[in-house]
Amino acid sequence: MKSTKLYIALLAFSFIAFGCDEEDKLIDERLENNPDIPDVTETGTPGVLDFSTYVSIGASITGGTMDAALYTHSQNNSFAAMLGERFQVDGVGGGEFNLPSIESANGYSSVGTDGTIYGKYVLDLDLNNDGALGDAGLVLTEGEVPTAYTGDKSTLNNFGVPGIQTAQILTPLTGGPATGNPAYNPLYARFASDPGSSTILGDAIARQPTFFTLWAGGNDVLGYAASGGTNEAILTDPADVDSYINTIVDNLMAATTANGVIVNVPNVLALPHFQAVPYNAIPMTDQATVDATNAAYAQYNAGVQAALANHIIDEDEAELRTISFALGANAIVIEDPTLTDVETMSGGAIPIPKYRQLQDGELVLLAASTILGTLADPNDPTSVIGVGVPLADEYSLRTDELAKIGTNLTAINTTIAAVAATQNRIVLFDAYSLLLGIAVNGGYSSAETGGFVLAPDFTPNGIFSNDGIHPNPRGHAIMTNSILDVLEAEFQVDIPKLNVMDFNASPFQQ
Repeated sequence: MKSTKLYIALLAFSFIAFGCDEEDKLIDERLENNPDIPDVTETGTPGVLDFSTYVSIGASITGGTMDAALYTHSQNNSFAAMLGERFQVDGVGGGEFNLPSIESANGYSSVGTDGTIYGKYVLDLDLNNDGALGDAGLVLTEGEVPTAYTGDKSTLNNFGVPGIQTAQILTPLTGGPATGNPAYNPLYARFASDPGSSTILGDAIARQPTFFTLWAGGNDVLGYAASGGTNEAILTDPADVDSYINTIVDNLMAATTANGVIVNVPNVLALPHFQAVPYNAIPMTDQATVDATNAAYAQYNAGVQAALANHIIDEDEAELRTISFALGANAIVIEDPTLTDVETMSGGAIPIPKYRQLQDGELVLLAASTILGTLADPNDPTSVIGVGVPLADEYSLRTDELAKIGTNLTAINTTIAAVAATQNRIVLFDAYSLLLGIAVNGGYSSAETGGFVLAPDFTPNGIFSNDGIHPNPRGHAIMTNSILDVLEAEFQVDIPKLNVMDFNASPFQQ
């Protein structure tokens, strides 16, 4: 069986060379058409709001995670930091916006098996250094372990903590102790006012904000999705999320006079992390490979038919489990733990594993792109992952798992909408509709992009960072402008928008 290449290389990167050239051309044209633009002092008005002390409360996007890491440039280009800067425009009245700087160019994402500390992902357009763009892929940079924040904690404004679920905004356990404590998050502990005693919400309220943004609930769904549905424990019960969000809001309303924006949860399944690799990412271009692969599964398929004949499985499951390959794009082979245990049910007479191919509509995680098409056993050419060896369960999302995610997401967003509808000092920013609309329409285009379409992905023309989950600076600028639109409509705010093209996309090299 021949080793296969991923369609992701063709789909995601086939237009990179064209796209980068077009973007460079657009920037050059802007400079040529506006050679001597004088510096103009921007001015605005706050409407009925008081922006003198703005605090942001949330998780990874609020904190500025990009490219799977929290690093200095990403922190400085979160929507929260951008809003903080916009609120300081002359006439708006906003105060300083201080964040717990990570002081790291690449940040921290993971630790390798050899102990290497890794930072952000960078998109390498030429992994083989041969001048071709067909071998593009994501590479990790060297990173640094986060250290304690040494600035003045009492003046912080950004309380976005990467990785937290909603409950962690409320518990002091988020700040410590570090051992034997599943709620512990070192990215909060590093700037907590009193690690192990203080809470994220308490620290934010202590600033006595006059305005806030609250973006919670995402990781109560996203963590489960990012685990390929294998970690049920982190799929929070929507009733619990409802309680947590209402507790947060009730405390903000009781302890401050602030107005605020509450943000709903995007459709996590529409994020490029779950869309970049198609379900049928196994290409076969010659009949000999097709025939050899089908022959290898002949015994398995015979076992499926035997299970059907013995009434161990029904016709629907038999059809689902039958594995077949043809010329062109083929569905990935997976191991599905929900399938009938035929071996046990047959008393060992039909010893077939729980294999099947992914169905159209089921999703593959971005992490699968690093192993699909590679050999599980370097000495066995038939051990191609996704073909001869099934893709492990944590790399895909089945129909039943997608249903759980969708149900919980809807319930959480219903809670958030109800908060905005019942609290007269809070308005809703509909991030769900914004980001889904960009995905459905194939990108983002506006007056400042000059007709150039920014893609809903992590290519150099995209609005997402290289992890396929978090927006890049350009994506954050789009969200910032959209929040300003909400404030204008609801609170008569008049604040100049950002030029999205003034912000960079995701880091890449070639």
